[in-house]
Amino acid sequence: MERNMSLIFLVWLNACFLFAADALQADAKFKLIHRHSPELGDHPNSTLGPPTSSWERLRQLVHSDHVRSRTIQQTLGPPGRRITEESSSKPNLVELSMRSAADLGAGQYFISMRIGTPPKKFLMLVDTGSVLTWIRCRNKCRDCSKEKESPNMRFYHPDESRTFRPISCSSSFCTYDLIPSNTVEVCPKPDAPCRYDAQYGDGTRVVGTMGNDTVTIRMRGNHKLKLQNITIGCSEDIISNMEQPLDGLLGLGVERQSFAVKALKQTEKTLSYCLVDYLSPSNVVSYLVFGGVDNQGHQLPNMQVTDLLLGHWSWSTHYHLNVSGISVDGKMLDIPSNVWLYDPSTRYGGVILDTGSSLTALAAPAYDKLIEVFLPSITKFKKKIYEGNSDVPEHCFDSTGYKETLMPKLAIHFSNGAKFEPPVKNYVIGEDIKCLGFRRFDGLETSIIGNILQQNFLWEFDLANEKLKFAPSTCV
Repeated sequence: MERNMSLIFLVWLNACFLFAADALQADAKFKLIHRHSPELGDHPNSTLGPPTSSWERLRQLVHSDHVRSRTIQQTLGPPGRRITEESSSKPNLVELSMRSAADLGAGQYFISMRIGTPPKKFLMLVDTGSVLTWIRCRNKCRDCSKEKESPNMRFYHPDESRTFRPISCSSSFCTYDLIPSNTVEVCPKPDAPCRYDAQYGDGTRVVGTMGNDTVTIRMRGNHKLKLQNITIGCSEDIISNMEQPLDGLLGLGVERQSFAVKALKQTEKTLSYCLVDYLSPSNVVSYLVFGGVDNQGHQLPNMQVTDLLLGHWSWSTHYHLNVSGISVDGKMLDIPSNVWLYDPSTRYGGVILDTGSSLTALAAPAYDKLIEVFLPSITKFKKKIYEGNSDVPEHCFDSTGYKETLMPKLAIHFSNGAKFEPPVKNYVIGEDIKCLGFRRFDGLETSIIGNILQQNFLWEFDLANEKLKFAPSTCV
């Protein structure tokens, strides 16, 4: 029986940005570039690059959120059996830059990284909810002339890497440890390669074999950091109805075989990022960081700490938060407590932090109470109605006469007393047309704090101690 497990990232990060390598001070640093940045070039068959209008920009983000939320909701429950058959020296700081990609429903940030020996550069989509890292691949290819490599179509050749080591299908690593990576149960002979078969929210499917190889991260001054024995999937078959302008996917989900966990074991025990305003000019960038930010003197004042719920469900790869409620202008909203408590038997309730989603999606009871409080503040503006178009937020209005001071102040409260207070521009979004940056789930689906609400805050994930630190930041 086949089980197509939809993949997700959470740095996380529809998220909507790409990683381009850049060095800062003595550390390797990679910047996050928004998916709509002109730096991404012309991709006519994708949503990369500048949209034709501010409204089209928002429509693309919401459409991508719909795809991603399907992926997330499908992966919140415990995994079933393995797929029975395949259908056709410690540095203090390592930073990776991200750029945004196609609507896989797996997140929208890219990073540039080098894999194999000798190292070869690839552009990888980052997914904070996925544990499978894979690359477009040709293994022992005898006739590759039909698909020539180009800047937009690169292939990983494991047989040409001196550090690549295949994983056999009979090994316990394949039959047990890699179950979250959608490995296939069929093993024709003991030394046959471990295979996987995974599917994303938009229907894209990747099939290939697993192995371990070295990832090289270039640092300033020609220094290099080599992460060894990183588990990588060689995707020889990528089945999709759309052009996918990416080389592969980097799994940053919370699972011991994911890139995030393995990288942190070889560096420090924290992962952090800071996202600038998605409307910022392209010379203002965001960063993803492996290592302790405070070790570099970047500890921010007013840093708050709350719990990460990582070990409560051994199969969960998402960054669950212990939210206790929402307040508007200092008054707590009357929202049932089961909205904030995740129930693995039903896959309902709870909250995750996700950079792969742009808008913040709330379970119906929370969304309805929040909108009820916001409506009096926006009804004084001319309402914009787009009937029959689900790829736009529900509540939009003309921005003529708009001032942020006219909007209520939102706060998300955590069970330990910490409080996240985003600026108004993070939840009343858009340019000529303003919209409330929230989406409604019809039932008690798991709520998602999206990347726009997270902007201009530093988020630091201490996986070892299951803590999340956050504080306002310019992200510079």
